[in-house]
Amino acid sequence: MFQLSFSQVELKKTSLSSGGGVASSGSLYMVYAIGEVGVQEADAGNIHLSEGFVGPDMTYLLGVEDYGQLEGLQIYPNPVKDKLNIQLPETGNYEVYLFDLTGKQLWAEKIEGDNHATYQMHNYKPGIYLLTIVDRENKKSLTFKLQKQ
Repeated sequence: MFQLSFSQVELKKTSLSSGGGVASSGSLYMVYAIGEVGVQEADAGNIHLSEGFVGPDMTYLLGVEDYGQLEGLQIYPNPVKDKLNIQLPETGNYEVYLFDLTGKQLWAEKIEGDNHATYQMHNYKPGIYLLTIVDRENKKSLTFKLQKQ
């Protein structure tokens, strides 16, 4: 007979979705989404569970956990075909990361001393990407869902 037991489950990442639910057994919880990409990770002892797309580890990427939301950004056009424009709220030093839906980082760029940048997107396949912009000085960040045509 095989028995699996868990003492504690810590949910690391979550997302809002348009549907789904939660299933549980003892101290193990599984959250699932319908219609949206789910973002879930849970650890139970030495077992690690992932469901859906698990994005970049923002703690590693940002270096700290408590970053606020970066406001006043404009990302256009979205969906993008060739050129992506990023208009930032003010001149500063920013980091820009592009991830595919497997969580793979496709590029990382810096915007230094400016509040606008343009990136070529024509080499990327059509699909959904995640674009993260980080302002380390003010400890703020924001992630956008970007559609490539």
